[in-house]
Amino acid sequence: MSQLFRKEAMERRSRALFGEVVLRGPLPAWAVIGLLLASCGLIAAILFGIRVDGETVWTWLNG
Repeated sequence: MSQLFRKEAMERRSRALFGEVVLRGPLPAWAVIGLLLASCGLIAAILFGIRVDGETVWTWLNG
């Protein structure tokens, strides 16, 4: 009696149980630099731009 499925089909099915392989590289350098600059800008805006009782947050923290 012959087999119902080919050997290749059974091998393909057994590999599918482990999931699909997705190759993904690291974030591009421009994205990392952009995130760093944006976070530095946000911190600078909070420290030097926001005023509490007429003083910036930076002078309020140091005072």
